[in-house]
Amino acid sequence: MAQTPLLENRHDGGFLVSEARGHRSRDAVTFSGAVRHLPGEVIAKKAGGTATAVAKAGNTGNGVFTIDATTPVLPNAKTGIYVVRCTIAATNSGTFRVFDPAGDVVGDIVVGQTFADQIKFAIADGATDFIVGDEFDVDVSVTSTTFVPLNPTATDGTQIAAAISFGTYDATLADVPGAAVTRDAEVNGGELIWPTGITTAQLATAQGQLAAKGIITR
Repeated sequence: MAQTPLLENRHDGGFLVSEARGHRSRDAVTFSGAVRHLPGEVIAKKAGGTATAVAKAGNTGNGVFTIDATTPVLPNAKTGIYVVRCTIAATNSGTFRVFDPAGDVVGDIVVGQTFADQIKFAIADGATDFIVGDEFDVDVSVTSTTFVPLNPTATDGTQIAAAISFGTYDATLADVPGAAVTRDAEVNGGELIWPTGITTAQLATAQGQLAAKGIITR
């Protein structure tokens, strides 16, 4: 007699190998994207928040610092003061280094270019060149705890793997609350759900982004 195979549905947290004590590995978040999220789905954080910039008193250069009007705060931004300090002076140019609120280096930006890592802004050259030590402070307030499916080809921040959906959350009609594994956990790589068509290189990048949060794929 033929036997009918039984298919077991995904279970909440079934992808977990281990996690931190208590509930330190999980956060309450909002799921969005007009899709049904499943346990083990790799998700990205939507940008959200406000940012205001102030030039340090006594700056020599008078170039204009412009916060992006559409997405000033990108995923993985931290609440607090970002310091943007000139480290290399140059005629009609210059290089600024960006420090997060903890004092860690985020990256560098050359005058005339756009910076887009945690915060997004541009620095234009002025009539008077910047000198080493010229500085801008960017006050950031992060307001978004909304997550959508990872999109490796996006440019709005949702290309950054930030967490893993803990359970099943139907956001096809509206945003819904849920839980996500956001840090310090071991996960079964075979139980994770990745975007259709993700390349080997994109997969490696996303796994590295999760590892940076302490989420290790086994």
